[in-house]
Amino acid sequence: MTLFRYFDAAGGLATLISKKMRFASPLRFNDPFELTPRVEKPPDTLMLERLHAPHIIEEYFCSVGSKEGLSREDSQKRYIEEELPKRFDRLRSDAGWSERALKLRWDNIGIFADSFRLLCCSHREDSILMWSHYAERHRGLVIEFDPSLLIPGVDLSSEAYDVRYRTNPPIMPALDSSATNHEESILRVMSTKALEWSYEEEVRILFPRPDGLDREQPHDQPFDPLCITRVIVGCYDHPTAKTYDAVNALANNLEYNHVRFQRAYLHQSDYRLVFADRNVAAAAI
Repeated sequence: MTLFRYFDAAGGLATLISKKMRFASPLRFNDPFELTPRVEKPPDTLMLERLHAPHIIEEYFCSVGSKEGLSREDSQKRYIEEELPKRFDRLRSDAGWSERALKLRWDNIGIFADSFRLLCCSHREDSILMWSHYAERHRGLVIEFDPSLLIPGVDLSSEAYDVRYRTNPPIMPALDSSATNHEESILRVMSTKALEWSYEEEVRILFPRPDGLDREQPHDQPFDPLCITRVIVGCYDHPTAKTYDAVNALANNLEYNHVRFQRAYLHQSDYRLVFADRNVAAAAI
């Protein structure tokens, strides 16, 4: 399997020269609906079970009971008799649950950013819209690569998830006690977008967040040049980056002598792009 990644001129050339692929933090995505699921209200029994959790009782002791000079036993008794019913009634109410659900939706993005980075790719290289939006109005480039070869000894194709497009966000249980169910919910949320984005035919590659990065920092992962199979430059040259000349120079690099270098052209009679090897004259297309 090969995938396509769209770049502006500077980003694409930097990727090929540095041999590093950038995995982004979800906090830097441009869609405000990213990773914000509908949060399912749990049954009363599960809410009560969680409100009785030892760590919540201990938190109450540390923040309230100990400051008032109560023993742990007395603090626990007050929590169960007075505080727990208040919290339970608040969560059961429509207003209380709406407030809690909104917080959980936004907390979800932060939790994901603490754990993962994402590489957003596509199954297609010929999207006029994506060339316009992500490849600097057809002045950038597209890199085709094999995710199974990106990191020697690591098959990232097993971490590639096709994005599903829907009219509403997926549901995520608020208090799911099953680790397996929680992981499945996270993956479902990560790989679901609004129907308007369906033209992208997006694929997302999941990568663990390396230590030392804050929530918004990207991860620049070194890659093996053998993972690159094709480089396509846009139908317009970049006025300052001079993409055509820069890519021609890269084509002569021994590390990329296996790569097919192409240029995009406008089809003569249809609203579509066609691609030709860099040494093929436009008149021959």
